[in-house]
Amino acid sequence: MKKIIWPTRLQAGDCVALIAPASCSEEEKVKIAAESLRCLGLFPKIYPSCFCSHGYFAGNDERRAADLNAAFADREVKGIFCLRGGYGTTRLLHRLDYETIAGNPKVFCGYSDITALHAVFNQLCGFVTFHAPMPGRDYTTMDEFSMCSLRDWLFGEPREGALQIPHGTSVTSLYDGSACGRLVGGNLSLLVATLGSPYEIDMHDAILFIEETDEELYKVDRMLTALALAGKFAQCNGILLGSFSGCEPAAASPSLTLHEIFCEVVLPFRKPTVSNFPCGHSYPQHTLAMGATIMIDADNLHIQFL
Repeated sequence: MKKIIWPTRLQAGDCVALIAPASCSEEEKVKIAAESLRCLGLFPKIYPSCFCSHGYFAGNDERRAADLNAAFADREVKGIFCLRGGYGTTRLLHRLDYETIAGNPKVFCGYSDITALHAVFNQLCGFVTFHAPMPGRDYTTMDEFSMCSLRDWLFGEPREGALQIPHGTSVTSLYDGSACGRLVGGNLSLLVATLGSPYEIDMHDAILFIEETDEELYKVDRMLTALALAGKFAQCNGILLGSFSGCEPAAASPSLTLHEIFCEVVLPFRKPTVSNFPCGHSYPQHTLAMGATIMIDADNLHIQFL
């Protein structure tokens, strides 16, 4: 693991790339995304993948990888925003120019399927990336808390102090204690998808962040169990469980609750664990600096970047 560095923060008027490394989207969504970036005072440079489709992908693998490589190589581009998630980023991992990317660290934003790219940019290229709302979400309609968190990370300095919890959010302690380490992780499905590959997420001396959406609970159980069997919970220093929106039992089927799954699969590793942290496929949500050092105090529900 290389020493992690922070990319240069954005400034009003900067040119930023809008790319689609995963699923395709309709043209109207591209227009919304471009306007979202303009409302931040940024100038969007829209790459071809945003207008392409290849089955469920935003263009074939070569097109999507080429856009990623080109966006990092382009000296005019100061930041890179993913249009949306969906599916497809794992198919690009062996096609990326990691030498060029590592030599041109930039603000990089996205979440969900983009988890696979956060992992390789943190681990192989050595720079912080941002688990953040994507502009296809329409920043002009986003709640104030989520918008302020995004702006602070994009345009501000690396922050210190406790992360604020939005009103109405019930963050809880699953297992007490405190721990610090590199923040790694993201979408549970993507964490499992890279197990056994050269791009598997390294969780040694890390705080593992996990979120998921719209998966039946037995599938959540299976994926968490896969991480446990792979030694990931044993390796990490602590665990931050984000939102699991829409994760419900199969209709008319007996099921454990999400809390019971956490207690039976995650709790036995006795790592400081905070649950229901507001980040994932729900709003309001924090933007998180992936690869940066974070501390979690599960006793006092205190979380901060160091």
